[in-house]
Amino acid sequence: MGDNEIGYRKEYKMRRLVPERKYISVAMPYEVVERQAAIHNLTVEEFVKRFVVVAEYNSFDGVRYTFKDTKTNGSEGKQGG
Repeated sequence: MGDNEIGYRKEYKMRRLVPERKYISVAMPYEVVERQAAIHNLTVEEFVKRFVVVAEYNSFDGVRYTFKDTKTNGSEGKQGG
């Protein structure tokens, strides 16, 4: 499957957790995190503690999410959105 082919699709509602703040929260599919954890030989809990999600956006349509390992400062496992 190529990078531009969709292998998983599910819709999630957006939520404004704190009305005064300028950010919106969206759920991350468990399967995405589970797969990335397995790639890095970590449990889901270890992966969640060690990695952060990076939202990348510009002039392209939508947003792309990547995972950044806070221990190595590198981008790891990509997940588009």
